[in-house]
Amino acid sequence: MTSKLAERFLAALATVLAWAASATAQTVVVGTGDPDIDVPAVQAAVDQGGEIILMRHFSFERPPTIPPPPPPLDGFGPATVLISRAVSISGLQDECGEMASIEGGQIPFEVEALGSSVTIQGLRFIRPKQVAIAVFAVSGLVIASCKIEGVEPFPQPFSEGIAIATTFGIPTPEEPGHPENISGTLLVVNNDIDVGGTAFDNTLGAIIFSVGVPGAEVEAYVSANAVTNTTERSINIYWVGGRTYIERNVITTSAIVGRSGALDVIHVSGLGSYLIAGNSVHSRWAAGGGIRLHGGGVERPMERAIVVNNDVYMEAPKGTVFDINSAGISLRSNAQGTVVLNNRIRGRAREALAAEVQFDLAPADNALVLNRFDDFEPSLADVFVGESVMNTLIVGPGTVDDHGIGTIIVPLQ
Repeated sequence: MTSKLAERFLAALATVLAWAASATAQTVVVGTGDPDIDVPAVQAAVDQGGEIILMRHFSFERPPTIPPPPPPLDGFGPATVLISRAVSISGLQDECGEMASIEGGQIPFEVEALGSSVTIQGLRFIRPKQVAIAVFAVSGLVIASCKIEGVEPFPQPFSEGIAIATTFGIPTPEEPGHPENISGTLLVVNNDIDVGGTAFDNTLGAIIFSVGVPGAEVEAYVSANAVTNTTERSINIYWVGGRTYIERNVITTSAIVGRSGALDVIHVSGLGSYLIAGNSVHSRWAAGGGIRLHGGGVERPMERAIVVNNDVYMEAPKGTVFDINSAGISLRSNAQGTVVLNNRIRGRAREALAAEVQFDLAPADNALVLNRFDDFEPSLADVFVGESVMNTLIVGPGTVDDHGIGTIIVPLQ
């Protein structure tokens, strides 16, 4: 064999060996519809790590065996499959184009993979209990192109499609959870989340609670998702150490109001850098707001958020008596330096845009510029600025009810 031919042979052999190594790292699991087979098979595969392909229909309809997490996450219940190492889980469509599906199961996937990256994509979750995917520790996350159909509020009257959290409750400076446990790039993209729920339930689409710290920041993308039929906040975010992009989501709430009464479709609070852009927000509730931003107390102001190019439709019934929380887009507490630009507000509410005191803290130095209210019917005014709100710049058309300090109004027709 000539040296040149030998080189080509060795190169080809190296390619084959590399392919074989890659193929060896890939595990294929075929669903049977029997939970006593499917759950152990999936758990064994994720315990090995690497690339996992799920095919056909899986049943997780059996009591969960993964114990509930300790405080401050103890509001979440036990789970079905635990992901504790780096893994990529992908669903493969069958010959009829049907997605790989997982039916039932309380928290079908719980992610506690400290320092490791995890991908979950292309799966259909059918009536999971409490949460379809719960992430408590990870460094780099992809949840993409999944379909979540009807999450059951179990055992408590709440449920979520996707939860990325280091605390069960609202984080505070005294009880922040463990934000250091979640870092890196978080992608929640191109998912279809149809939650459902009754007036006795609090159902949400996706939450991110207390993630990222200096030196281990988060860059979170909640983008291009379809979220429908929530009875509470569709996207709910508290305290992100890093940057968060909420873009191009299409959201339509349920007409049903949940028990909590927390009815802001997109809700963002506390520290972090936020861009909320190009979303379609359709609120079918008689109360609450479309997009709401506020600081997290004196220690956690929200600074320099950008809210741009969103379409907010407030579909309240005629004759609704609106409360103080009713607004297309609202800035509250110590939201500072926010730019609300070129948004379209339609429908009916107390006002289209609002800046108001909350928790004895006032928004300051915010700009409301070139927003449109052509198809909007306010009960109070197109723009409302509350008492003690400082240095609000308003540029554009619409009526203004101003009680603030240092407000500048530049009307345009």
